[in-house]
Parts: sequence; structure tokens; C-alpha cells
Amino acid sequence: MQSQFFRTRDGLRLHYLRHPCAQTDSTSYCILLHGFTNDAHVWDGLAGVLQAEHHVIALDLRGHGDSDWDPERKYSHWQLAEDLQDFLASWHGARVHVVGHSLGARIALLALASMPRTVASLTLVDAGPEVNPEAGERLVNDVMQLPAYHPGVQSYLDCLARIYMMADTEALARIACFGLRVEQGRLRSKTDPAFTPGIWHKNPEFRRIDKKKGELSVQLWKALGVLKRPVHIVRGQASSILEQALALKMLQVLGERGRLSVVPRAGHAVMLDNPVKSTALIAEFIQNTAGGRDPAHVEKELESRV
Repeated sequence: MQSQFFRTRDGLRLHYLRHPCAQTDSTSYCILLHGFTNDAHVWDGLAGVLQAEHHVIALDLRGHGDSDWDPERKYSHWQLAEDLQDFLASWHGARVHVVGHSLGARIALLALASMPRTVASLTLVDAGPEVNPEAGERLVNDVMQLPAYHPGVQSYLDCLARIYMMADTEALARIACFGLRVEQGRLRSKTDPAFTPGIWHKNPEFRRIDKKKGELSVQLWKALGVLKRPVHIVRGQASSILEQALALKMLQVLGERGRLSVVPRAGHAVMLDNPVKSTALIAEFIQNTAGGRDPAHVEKELESRV
């Protein structure tokens, strides 16, 4: 695992973890995008499996992990999508598979809407063009109620455990281990506190940002329809963020390009709740897509393993 940085067009340094492929001559890359308040380490388990045949790049979104906090607080889906477009352009010529969870999946859709042929496949982990309003509100409130500072990693882990109630103990402990930074001699979360009100428009000033772009959900539905590559929807069986009806509606839009896998014993935080099953499903889809196998056969095999 290598820690590296990428410079955005507005000068911020974005951090990413590079997991080199065991096959040094591989030209295939998997770009992994975490969700709201997580960081690149949420993908460590999946990266360890994928790097057998792919170079794996796990990005820290601006305001998260070891990436810079934006002094101008430009935290919006559109800004993050712009960052991703520039990042993907740096891997031009490679065969790229993108995997995004939650917020990471939504910004991937926006980014790829104007560059639909950039990727070989897209995996959307428990995310869609719309969010159940009540479930989304609960998620945001949980995050906003977290203490600003923590006396130690165990205290932070205890707070996370109250939010991620279904999470695998080992997976959550790893998130807690990498999730804090030292600020004036105290430990605090690596996520910029300005990010939450920025991305969810809790403050009036943020509601004006990118208003001219139009309704976000409308743009996301359009983006889903534009992408002419295999799309894998991975839903947590108990998720209230990506409900079954919405996942099926997404499949209708995608047609033959779409696949749906449901991960048992998992809520919205699919990779934390059931890391073994979710990793297997995601890795198998990418491998089958990379191998150019018949999509109908891929779909039947994935369904048989749910």
C-alpha cells in the first residue's frame, strides 16, 4: 500500500492509497470512492482481493481522510464530481473500473455523465439518484451529533459503533484507527466539520451553491441513463437508504447494462456490515466484466449467490 497525492485544479491536495497489482504488467485499475465521512481505508478489505489482478486506487474525497480541507468550503456533489473527472483523466488509456459507495457512487454518476466511455464498469454500492428523506436525515443527524474531539481511538470507535450498529467489529476498528488527526494536541475526526452542512445544504449559504445546475436527483437519473457500460447495483438487504423499489427502478433505466446484488446481513454500510459477502460480489462482477463474459451469464451467477 502506497500513500500518494493528486493536485486538483483549484490547488487542493487529494490523498489516495495505491495498492499495486501483484501482476506488474497489468493495465487494469479499480478506482474506489468512499461515502460520506468515511475515507480510503474503508476499502482495505476489497483492495486486498482486487489487487490480485488490478491496480487499486482508493481516493480520499476533499475534506476527508488525509486530503486537504477546502478553505473556501466548496463542498457540493458538483465540486466532488469535478475532482473525480480530473482524477480519472490522469489514468487515461488504462482500463478503469469504478466502485463508489453512497456519496462516492453519486459523484461517480455525475462525473461520468459527460465522460461515459471513460470506464469499463461502474459499481454503485447502496446508492441511487434519490435518498429516502427520513433515512437520509437520520444519517446526517447522527454525524452532526458526533463529538468534535475524542480522548482516544477507543472513544471514537465507541461513537462509530452507535452509528454503524451492524458493522463487523474488525472492519469498524480499522476505520477508527485511521479516522483521527491531531489538532492542537487533541484528536478529532479527519472529516472537515464544514463538509456535512455543505454537502447536505444545512446552511443558507450552501443552498445557493450550484443552484443553476438544477435538481440533483434529476441530473443523477439522467447520468444513470447516459452511461453505456455495465453497472452493478449492490444493495444492503436491510438498507433504508437504497430501498428495493428504487433499486428495481434503476434496473429498469439500465436495461441489459444493469445488475443487482443484495448483500444479506447488511444495511447501508455494506462493506462494513458484511465485508466478506460484499467483497466477493463486487470482485466477481469486476472480474467477469474484465474478462468480457456474457452479461446474462454474469447476472445469473450473481443472483445465485445472493
